[in-house]
Amino acid sequence: MTTLASDIGFTQAQAQLLISKAFDLVDAGDLEGAESIFNGLLVLNPFDAAVHAALGSVLHEQGNVGAAEAAYDEAIRLDGSSALARVNRGELRLRRGDRTGVRDLELAAAKVSPVQPRAQYLLRFYAR
Repeated sequence: MTTLASDIGFTQAQAQLLISKAFDLVDAGDLEGAESIFNGLLVLNPFDAAVHAALGSVLHEQGNVGAAEAAYDEAIRLDGSSALARVNRGELRLRRGDRTGVRDLELAAAKVSPVQPRAQYLLRFYAR
């Protein structure tokens, strides 16, 4: 798979620097800035599931639920084991009453990751 990133010699290390900058912007409350960086990274490499998941999180935080779900869907299509995309999509779906979100949370809860405790908590919360 060729990407613009590979065509121009944009390295994974350079991408990581931009990802870190985007997360710094999220921490500073600049969601539009973070969104711009993530969208730019996806122009360079549209096959990066982690960036799709991160973009989904930013869009979700902005209240753009439809676009967030589409970003989570793409992250999961590219990498079915994306725990971040699974837990966020699962919560998004359950909040609107769509019980298919339980399966996403179950998968995220079963995988050791930084979001595993959140997935486990949400499963208990929505089981009530």
